[in-house]
Amino acid sequence: MRLFRRFSGDTRGNVAVIVALLILPMMVLAGGATDIARYEAYRVQLQDGVDRGVLAAASLTQTVAVETTVEEYLKSLSFYGDVETDYDYTTNLNVRRINVKANYDMPTGFLPLIGIQTLHVQVEATAQEKRTNIEISLILDISGSMREGSPQKLSLLKPAAKKFIDLMLAPANRPTTSMSIIPYAGSVSVGSTVFGGIGVPRQHNYSSCMEFATTDFASNVGLIPFNQRTQVPHFTHNNNNVNYPGLDWSWCPTEVTSISYITNDATALKNKIDAMRMADGTGSAIGMKWGMLLLEPAAQPYIQQAAGAGMIPPSFASRPAPFNDSGTLKIIVLMTDGAITDQYRPDQYAFPRNPEGRSGNYTWYGSGTANTHLQSVCTRAKNNGVLVFTIAFQTNSTGRSQMQSCASSTSHYYDVAGLDIEAAFRSIATAIQKVKLTE
Repeated sequence: MRLFRRFSGDTRGNVAVIVALLILPMMVLAGGATDIARYEAYRVQLQDGVDRGVLAAASLTQTVAVETTVEEYLKSLSFYGDVETDYDYTTNLNVRRINVKANYDMPTGFLPLIGIQTLHVQVEATAQEKRTNIEISLILDISGSMREGSPQKLSLLKPAAKKFIDLMLAPANRPTTSMSIIPYAGSVSVGSTVFGGIGVPRQHNYSSCMEFATTDFASNVGLIPFNQRTQVPHFTHNNNNVNYPGLDWSWCPTEVTSISYITNDATALKNKIDAMRMADGTGSAIGMKWGMLLLEPAAQPYIQQAAGAGMIPPSFASRPAPFNDSGTLKIIVLMTDGAITDQYRPDQYAFPRNPEGRSGNYTWYGSGTANTHLQSVCTRAKNNGVLVFTIAFQTNSTGRSQMQSCASSTSHYYDVAGLDIEAAFRSIATAIQKVKLTE
């Protein structure tokens, strides 16, 4: 009994026992920390590889299969052979959305002591690149005053407008960007084919301009009943300088200077710019109305019909998009070199009385009314989310005021002279790209 008491009271060797009991937990704690550190290092490596692979695969210019692209970024991992990947993606002309989940079971070094053979590493990455559809109406003043200046204003406009076309229809943008060019003088020629297609009764074959009713310019009016409208007479309000080079002097431009409709053919659009001839009058409201009509969703059946006839690329047959389409950016660029003029019409439609090159008796409405029409159409555009850029090119204070009022904001308005017109078009192209990236 005394021996038992002596043994039970002897505390020598207790530390060794405690240490022995703590060896396993300490090994688990120290070694486990090492395993956890390895786990985090592997997770970071795997996440980095998946992130870079997904970004590369989501590029709209990517031509290699999604799986192949991502795997190329994972092959550098020392544990690549044991990585399992799961892919979910959507790829088409306008969007590439890539989602990848990667899994790896990392063998542990110390945690098996407590039955944990592996740590499961799982990462996920998603990337998307999306093209914004862009619809542009480029509305250009070809009035007789564009012959003025040295160099001539028209000779400055043409290369600037062509540069704008090149910028907006660069290869990366071309598949989803469409552009219409609307040259305007006193009126706008829609072209003989379209004139017949929209059902306006034809009274002569000299040109193809349609008369608008006053109510057509209201801010709550979109598409109009074309077959209930009449043809603009082919006349001139001026009776001198009819043979000036590059001028037709008719109020309605001729066929060569008619509208170019919804296309991404940069060459065709630039050829149209080169071929433009000046004509009489400054009907900015009419130019703006046609520019807006080509962005009106209600015009889609006409565009679809034109696409079916081969006048418009089939890929644009569903345009114009709805105004609330989050994937579409609608743009108007309106350029003028002068204030809006009065709108004249001959009293008599008979050509012997009012042939081209001769004045006659006219009815008319004033420039103030014409400006009211312009601002109403500008309001409709802005109310429906269309970005309106305006360029006042070597014009007077009235013309500048009209353009500034029409623009979406003061930053969308450009007051330029001479070679600065090219800088204005460049700036507009840059602004459009910035808006596109933030949509």
